[in-house]
Formats: sequence, structure tokens, C-alpha cells
Amino acid sequence: MSTRPMNESRQSEEVVAPELGPMGYRDLLGFEVIEWRKDWAAVELELNDSHLNRNRYVHGGVVMSLLDSACGLSGVYCAVPGNVRRCITVSMNTQFMKPVNEGVLRAEAQVISRGRKIYFVEARVFNQGELVATGSGTCRYIAGGGDEQGVPEQ
Repeated sequence: MSTRPMNESRQSEEVVAPELGPMGYRDLLGFEVIEWRKDWAAVELELNDSHLNRNRYVHGGVVMSLLDSACGLSGVYCAVPGNVRRCITVSMNTQFMKPVNEGVLRAEAQVISRGRKIYFVEARVFNQGELVATGSGTCRYIAGGGDEQGVPEQ
């Protein structure tokens, strides 16, 4: 697995930074969706003291939340206006490489395989270009999420 950001080799592809509207957990943690397209998502979080554990490093749960969010989004992009795709995480494996306590965390996720109901994702978290953590996830489509056309948002 490379330690460079996954999007470096994809600069020529169209990148979408969507307006997603309010989302409770995203708003609570404070991250933003920076890039989103078919099979790809990137989210960023500007760190502050509320993200730190008692050792003054970013809590592992914050890093895992970024990985989980990017992984989920990477498999549910929908280009149809007004429609959405949904998923849940079935499993998530995380490896922590380096503790951090300041800066901006960027999680990038890419779908590596998919079926009708399940998709598999690899993800990485960077801080100022340095690899902080990696992850792999398995997600399951729900509520019509397996259809690339999505379903009307309700």
C-alpha cells in the first residue's frame, strides 16, 4: 500500500465537492466532504482540542470516524439530482501509524470491489501529507443504495 495520497494519480478526473446539507455526526465532529465522485471520497477535519484524548493526541475514534465516513461515501455517490444512495458499515479494520495533535486530517477512500449488496473499500488518513492511519472496510447497501441511480431522498 502506497503512503502517498490516493488522489495524486487521479488529478485529471472530475472532482465534486457536494453540498450535502446538515448531517448530525459530521457536524458534531466538524469534518467536511472535500471530494466525492463514483468510487472515491475525501473528507477533512481541522483539529482542535475537542478531538484530543487525555494524552493530548487525536483520539483513535476520531480517526476511525473519518475512515468510516470516507469509506461509506465512496460507495454511494449518486449523480441523479434529488436521489440518494445509502449504506451501513459491516466491518472496519484500522491501522494507526503516527499520533498527531494538530493540523488537518484528510481521509481518502476508494472502492476496490463491489457486488450487488456489498462493497469493499481501502482508505488512508494523512496529516500535512504524512500517513497517519490506514483502513479497509466492508459496507452494505441499504434502502435501494445498490442502484447507481439512487432513490428519491425522503
